[in-house]
Amino acid sequence: MNTHKKMKSFIRISGAIMVLAGFLISVDTASAQAVSPFQTGAYMAAFSNARDMAAAPAGLFVLMYNYYAFTDTYVDQNGTKYNSIPLDMLDPGLPEDVDLSIKMNSYAAVPAFFWASPFQFLGGARWLIGTTPLYSTSKVSLITEQGDGSIDSEYNASADARVSGFGDLFVQPLGLSWAFPRVDVTLAYGFTAPTGRYTTGADDNVGLGFWTHQVQAWGNFYPVEDQSTALVLGLTYELNGELKDADFNPGNRLSLEWAISQYVSDRMELAVMGGHNWQVTDDRGSVVDWDTSVHDKKSTLSFTAGYWVWNQRMQLTAKYAFDYACAQRFKTNFFMLNLTFLTNALTGSN
Repeated sequence: MNTHKKMKSFIRISGAIMVLAGFLISVDTASAQAVSPFQTGAYMAAFSNARDMAAAPAGLFVLMYNYYAFTDTYVDQNGTKYNSIPLDMLDPGLPEDVDLSIKMNSYAAVPAFFWASPFQFLGGARWLIGTTPLYSTSKVSLITEQGDGSIDSEYNASADARVSGFGDLFVQPLGLSWAFPRVDVTLAYGFTAPTGRYTTGADDNVGLGFWTHQVQAWGNFYPVEDQSTALVLGLTYELNGELKDADFNPGNRLSLEWAISQYVSDRMELAVMGGHNWQVTDDRGSVVDWDTSVHDKKSTLSFTAGYWVWNQRMQLTAKYAFDYACAQRFKTNFFMLNLTFLTNALTGSN
């Protein structure tokens, strides 16, 4: 990659980080860039509970995901932590490096409302529809420092910012779920509408600014008759639309998820779950001037424990997860405390 391309890549990546922080260092050319390879898809692998995509009983059920994430690491296309700003690439008269420290904490409340039809068709399938609104809040701290910070420099600075609001809305108008003695199969189509606050170039966005269509295929295999053990495998493909106010389509994404779930008692479930998310097509559009052959990726490993506080009606699930094998993404750790409630409403029975 030549110096010109390196400089553009630096401006976009550092600009995207600074958008999150709501802060710009005093280098005019390093302005915030909303249109960049930093953009990802809407789907988050390994976010759900291990058996969330198993065949659902008839009726209305509610899930409440509470997500808390923290990170101090953004990695480049090679998976190397991005921790300095090479200012001399912008202007040979500037210092060679300014150290960059990032800390970001995020919380998201994600309620999900789904209904499985009491009637069956297509060989026993239930129709499954639902919607998932989102409210999130993020706090970002950014520190820039020249050298070891011992000298007084205009590049020694710090800032904090907080952004919150309702994000994009996910809707699943079509899902089909089959339950067999040893296997559950679920196929689904859904879309994410850009309802969250977004303006290209703004520093307080909470939405992604584009439509996403996703198709999913999930299978749960039960090696034992009582289904106390489940082996889970899922695929999700995202087709991303054009960004608001810009001729730019982020590349499509593919997610592969797997889980091993084991009930150790009638009410207690333990599980390990993994998720892998890859950009599989190039970014495209007239504003794209970066190397589109570089695709982002991220893998996640999680451990969960769930307990039915109200037997077969209400389950609490705690999860801890961490990212690894990332490229051009934030590497995060996160905790979740989730609630699943089978309401026994709208079941079609008297």
